[in-house]
Amino acid sequence: MTITRDAEHQEIWHRLAEHALFSIGAQGEWHWFRYHFSFMPLHPLAKSIVDACADCERVIPGLGEQFIEEIISINGQERHEPHYEQLLQKLSEILVLRQLLSLDWPPDTEFQHEPAAVPNGKRPELRVTTPDERFLFEVKTPSLMAHIRNRNRAGVQIPGRALERERIEAIAANENVTLPRDNPIKDFLVDANEKFRQFKARNEEKSVLIIVWDDFLYEPITALGHERCGLLTPNSYFRDADDNAIEFPHIDAVILIRHLTYLYRATADVPLDERNHALDFGDENSLPNVHFPLNHGLPIPENVLKGLRAVSHTDEVLQRFADYRPKDIVIWA
Repeated sequence: MTITRDAEHQEIWHRLAEHALFSIGAQGEWHWFRYHFSFMPLHPLAKSIVDACADCERVIPGLGEQFIEEIISINGQERHEPHYEQLLQKLSEILVLRQLLSLDWPPDTEFQHEPAAVPNGKRPELRVTTPDERFLFEVKTPSLMAHIRNRNRAGVQIPGRALERERIEAIAANENVTLPRDNPIKDFLVDANEKFRQFKARNEEKSVLIIVWDDFLYEPITALGHERCGLLTPNSYFRDADDNAIEFPHIDAVILIRHLTYLYRATADVPLDERNHALDFGDENSLPNVHFPLNHGLPIPENVLKGLRAVSHTDEVLQRFADYRPKDIVIWA
C-alpha cells in the first residue's frame, strides 16, 4: 500500500522527532545515538529513523511510537557493545516492517504487529491478512561485531561445516581462522518455526523468516543451502537422535536481507554510497536479497518477493557472483 504523507503524517513525524530529540539527545543517560538526536535539522541517521517510524505509525497506530520508545530504552552504559547490537537489531526490524507495510497489498488488507495465536503464545513480528490470504513475518538479526573483528584479522574463513572436523582442526592449528556463524541461524529457524506453528494449527498462513545480514551474504547462504551441511538440506548438521536432519515444517520461506553494513556505516557517519540513507531498502538496481523456499512450503506470491527484492538462491545470474554461492573455505589474500 502507498503510505500517504499528508498533514496527519507530518504531525506524526514532528511528534516522534520531538520525543526522540528530548529523550535521546537531551537525556542524562548515555546513548549510542545521542549525538545523532542532538540537533535540528535532524542528523541523516536520526531523520531516517523518524521517517521510517512515522511511516509505520501511519499504517499501524502506536507502532512508530513503540519503536521510538524501544530505541530510547537501550541506554545507560557507555560504549556498551551489546546495546549497539540491540539498536542495530531494532533498526533492522524497522527497516523490514516499513518495507512490508509499504508493499502493494490489496484493498482491505489488515496488519497486526506481534499478534498471538493463543493466550500467552509466541508472537511473530507481523501478520498480514488480505481478503484472500494470510501472511506471517518474523525478522531476525544476529550479533556480528565480534565475528566481524575476527573475520577482518583472520587469513582463512570457514563459513560452514562442509569440511571434516579433522581438516578444520588442522587448518586452525596453523592459521587464524574465522569459524562459522551458523548457530544463530539455526536458533532463528527453531524459534520462527515454533512461532508459526501456533498460527498454522488454526489457519493456513504463509510464513516467512527474514534474516538481516551484512555484505558477506555467502555466510548465511552457506549455513542454509550448502549441499553437505546446510540447515535446509537433507545433509543438515542439525540432526535428531536418530541422525535425521531436523526440518522446519512451519516455515514456508527464508529471505536473507543484505543491509547490516549500511547500518554500521550510517551510525559511524561513513558515506553509504549505494543508499540514500540508513533505512533505504534499495531499488531494482541494488544488489539483490535472497529467497530460500522450503521444500514443503506454501509459495510466497511474486509481489511479496519483488517488494523484498528477493531472488531465488538458485537463480542462474545470481550464481555468477561469488558472494551468492555457498563456500567450503575462504582464503583472504
